[in-house]
Amino acid sequence: MAFTIKIYERNEYIYRLLRKRLLDFCPDAYIVNPYYDSDDSDDRFSNYTRVLYDPYDTNEKDINSYEASPLRRTEDGGIIDCAKLITFLRPDQTTSPFSRQLTGSLSAVIPFVYSDVRDRFIKDLSSHLSGADYNIRLDFTSRLRAINNKPSGYNMTSLLEACRSKKFVPEDILKYCNMDDLGFLTPGCSKGYDDVYDLGIGRSITLMNHAANLAHSTARFVNVIAVTEGFKTKELTELLCNCDRVFVLLPGRSTAEEIGAKDLISILTKALGQERIDVRYAEDILSVEDHPGNGRLAV
Repeated sequence: MAFTIKIYERNEYIYRLLRKRLLDFCPDAYIVNPYYDSDDSDDRFSNYTRVLYDPYDTNEKDINSYEASPLRRTEDGGIIDCAKLITFLRPDQTTSPFSRQLTGSLSAVIPFVYSDVRDRFIKDLSSHLSGADYNIRLDFTSRLRAINNKPSGYNMTSLLEACRSKKFVPEDILKYCNMDDLGFLTPGCSKGYDDVYDLGIGRSITLMNHAANLAHSTARFVNVIAVTEGFKTKELTELLCNCDRVFVLLPGRSTAEEIGAKDLISILTKALGQERIDVRYAEDILSVEDHPGNGRLAV
């Protein structure tokens, strides 16, 4: 299927690198840069068009006639991981929230619901994670809200303390995990009730970066789901910057219209891109057995 990728990038050298790399993934794509190519580009012969843009020098409002995704560069050297863009570039082939198969995935869940509803949602997500070498769950929460609140042996506190070492590598996360009832490898809860927060946001960011490197490694197929609760809004954008998908769980659709929820979703969307934000509601997560006759199935 022929399609067009428009890359709004003023740096011609970076554009050429992007074009060459994306052609490896999408050899049937027409790749153009509106800043350098003529207006009569080959998208008229395409089945659809996708747009990538550099948010540092291009305003998304200038390209709002297309579905667009910002190019995100790592803090160390400005690297753009083209493999992460493939799910966005290709048309949806499945309703699964985990459609990228080049590597594993890192997903975050921000719940504003009861813990049982949150965990029911995560249980449903686990059905989309079959075929991986490992599925990992990390609870960046208070001990009271973690799925296993009776720490024994290694725990989330131990993992957060260990990840600060320069000798720590992403694969070391596996050493701190045990299997839970849903089939996830997890360190469980923290040793103290508020260790996740007392150790500081920097420690959680470090662990999330390690989790991202583990999930996106081609050495093994690993999916990571991170439950993030209790963080300041300005901290969330940095904590979640390497996530492939961020699920925001709200009690109901009316909640999404409240100022606080709208602001949070807006901030996350602006920082991470609309394609990575997925808002879900407790009323849809509850099964038919919980509400007989309401006609809804679990998400």
